[in-house]
Amino acid sequence: MPQVSSARIPLRQIMALLLTAALTLSLSVVFTVTSTKEAAALCSASQFDGTWRSSDARLKRIDVWQAGEEFGCHLYAKAWSVCENDSSHICSWGSRRMGDSPEPNFQFVGYNWSNADEVLQLRMQDRSHISVWDSTDYHVGKRVSFTVAMYKSP
Repeated sequence: MPQVSSARIPLRQIMALLLTAALTLSLSVVFTVTSTKEAAALCSASQFDGTWRSSDARLKRIDVWQAGEEFGCHLYAKAWSVCENDSSHICSWGSRRMGDSPEPNFQFVGYNWSNADEVLQLRMQDRSHISVWDSTDYHVGKRVSFTVAMYKSP
């Protein structure tokens, strides 16, 4: 009957394996910390952050801010227009996450209403001016679009 001998693993191979595992873990921690710091730096560097105002009742104000999430930093917006039933006040459309755009000076945000779908496209002109193209597709087939010039509030 043949005898099965236990295979011996040399001490050097065990040490090399443990060293490799330790290096992999430490590099993973370094990359995670670096990526988090870079994401936080990018998150705080947006020129869009702030309150943007216009004289157009259809789009009086847009608040833009950034928030970090587990997988990156995203821009959020809350649009405002003159209230339908009280023109002395402005009413919020609600907060929405902006769509991710590869261009840093172009962002968009969408709203879905009971009777229409609306998209705002924000185009940065400089640190204190943006233009916003508003396009609304009503479910009855009608489409309305207009452009609003906005300035950043201090």
